[in-house]
Amino acid sequence: MSSPARLPRPISGLAIAVAATLVALTGCESIRSWTPPLIQPYRPDVQQGNVVTREMVEQLREGMTREQVRFLLGSPMLVSVFHGDRWDYVYHLRRGKGAETATRRLTMFFKENRLASFKADEMPPEALADNLILGRDATKAPPKTTPTRPSDPHTNPPGPIY
Repeated sequence: MSSPARLPRPISGLAIAVAATLVALTGCESIRSWTPPLIQPYRPDVQQGNVVTREMVEQLREGMTREQVRFLLGSPMLVSVFHGDRWDYVYHLRRGKGAETATRRLTMFFKENRLASFKADEMPPEALADNLILGRDATKAPPKTTPTRPSDPHTNPPGPIY
């Protein structure tokens, strides 16, 4: 007589509970410190607001019109309905990996549509702003490259004009 086919042993309830717990915890922030990066979810860097550099702030002068300020810095992140003479340029960067955050603020005060005063946090120089945004080493300036142009324009004709 042939023996009946054996069915696989059922997985224990404890193993199922452990697996379900691990899957559920991968979305929690507290698990990131002790789990291997392989099972952590991808979290992108989140940037919000206006990128303002030190050179931009140095160009601000009292007496500038709102249009001149907007041309120099772009539209403000916050314009309050209750404080019409105040503009706030805010930049917030939260890294996806780790708990690193960076926040910078520039506040402008206008009087009769002219810049009366402003106060700003320490802003990065323009050469380092891209490094901060892209997550590179912010202490190192990017290498300076000089654009080269061919001496004969017929060797490299310009691309199509759209």
